[in-house]
Amino acid sequence: MYAFSSNGVLQWQLWLDGMTPVQLDKEATLVEQGLQVYLPKRFHLDAEQVAQLDSLDPALLNVWATQIAFAIRMEIPITLVKPEQRAATALRDGTKFIESESRVASAILAVDEQEAGEEGDYLRFTISY
Repeated sequence: MYAFSSNGVLQWQLWLDGMTPVQLDKEATLVEQGLQVYLPKRFHLDAEQVAQLDSLDPALLNVWATQIAFAIRMEIPITLVKPEQRAATALRDGTKFIESESRVASAILAVDEQEAGEEGDYLRFTISY
C-alpha cells in the first residue's frame, strides 16, 4: 500500500509501470468497481480521508474511476498534487477543493497500442484547501 500523497501516487505509478497489459487491465477493472473499494486497497487512508471519500458525490466518483481506469489501460501518467500541510484557514473553515484535469488526445486517437500514452498525455488530480 502507498501513502495517499503526491509521492505515494508516484510510487504507485512506478509499480504500475512494471505490469503487463493483462495485469493493467485487471487493475483498471478493480478501479471500475469504485474508488471507495479501490483506494483503500492501494493507499493508506486515515479516518478523515475515508470520511471525505464517503462524502463525495457517487456520480463524480464514477467519472473519476472511469478516467483512472482508462489512464491505467492506456499507460497515461496519473498524478496527485496535494499539499503536505493544510493551510490555517482550511483547518478553521474545513474547505477542500478537488479538481481533475486531463489530456488524453493521443491515447484516444492512437491507431495501435504503441502510440498509446504518448508524452504529453496526463490525468492530474489537485487537492487544495
